[in-house]
Amino acid sequence: MHTMLKEAPTYRTAVVADHPVVVRLFDELVVELGAPQEAEQIRRRLPDDITAALAAPEVEIFLAEVGTGAIGLCRGDVLRHDPIFRLRPDCRCGYVDQMFVQPAYRHQGVGAQLLALCEDWFRAQGIAHCLLHTAPKAVRFYARTGYQPNREMFKKL
Repeated sequence: MHTMLKEAPTYRTAVVADHPVVVRLFDELVVELGAPQEAEQIRRRLPDDITAALAAPEVEIFLAEVGTGAIGLCRGDVLRHDPIFRLRPDCRCGYVDQMFVQPAYRHQGVGAQLLALCEDWFRAQGIAHCLLHTAPKAVRFYARTGYQPNREMFKKL
């Protein structure tokens, strides 16, 4: 069930003081993705990972808020020297590392706005190419925003 937004969300870049809010939203994401065998290990590492991300110049985290509460986020990373783009002239690529909107606020443009902010940040870094991995249920969202499948990725447990 979706909560109709009574007020327009605001969007901003997360700062160090937002650490608890960012950890909470990422925790919600990990729980929703439901990889129970890995979830607890990931959840234990979240606080340190978010501390490092908020301090890193090659990472930007964007927050969506309604009133005084955060309802979503998007993390963008500038990747360097990865095999996927090592042949590009600048050896860099934007990577949408994580995107999450609380279920009650989905299908109202919040995710699209967060993604646009992340893409704008990549452009400001001089990056014109962006990659992401997605859960199957989000494929249609990314396709609507102009993302196209590039390659098939395989995973072996």
